[in-house]
Amino acid sequence: MTLYSVPKAPDLPDRGPLRVRVFVADDNLVMRLGLRSILETHARVAVVGEAGADPDSLHRGRRLSPDVVVIGAGQHQRRLEQSLSGLAASAAVLVVADTDESHQVQQALRLGVTSYLVHGQFTADDLVDAVLSTARRQPYLSPGVLSGIVGTFRDSALPPPAPGAPPADHRLSRREAELMELIVLGRTNREIAQTLYISEKTVKNHVNHIYAKLSARNRAEVIAVWLGLRAAPDRFAA
Repeated sequence: MTLYSVPKAPDLPDRGPLRVRVFVADDNLVMRLGLRSILETHARVAVVGEAGADPDSLHRGRRLSPDVVVIGAGQHQRRLEQSLSGLAASAAVLVVADTDESHQVQQALRLGVTSYLVHGQFTADDLVDAVLSTARRQPYLSPGVLSGIVGTFRDSALPPPAPGAPPADHRLSRREAELMELIVLGRTNREIAQTLYISEKTVKNHVNHIYAKLSARNRAEVIAVWLGLRAAPDRFAA
């Protein structure tokens, strides 16, 4: 296990600069070093240590008092559950997984995971944003994860909302609401354009308007705000 000496910040303010202490845990060394290298470039993130994702390494990592544990989930489901068990009691947890399979996501959330990213569905900036959100216990989920959650809701016995009917406080037009339904399902701009028989440029314009109305910076945030999983994101100072 690799450790770093970083002073612990006493509080995480609601706004302004942050110094979030992060412990990176992943059995795949290449993945672990990749996550660490991305996070170390950001002024508000302090990587205090790294290790494998086994329960013993995570237990030792807790002694570093991290604010966020970023844990790779490219391992067997049972071992992942063992690693996550009790972890959320001492730190906020962000899982970075190879799959958005619904059972694995739901079990992770039941074990107290705050945020869940899927490889191929986030950028370097998204990873940093996810860590900052997780430090405040605000969920940050990849689009595929959110789509799975929506599918679970729709398969439940509860009556679904009227198609195309946006929440009252969002003030989206009917066309924008139609786009949001497709965004939630993980559709690309090209696929949305083909579905609604409009140009891809028109879709981009609608998406930009939706981002502005919902105060969102990317697809993951706009879906989370739309579904009521989180409030509009804070605008942190650079």
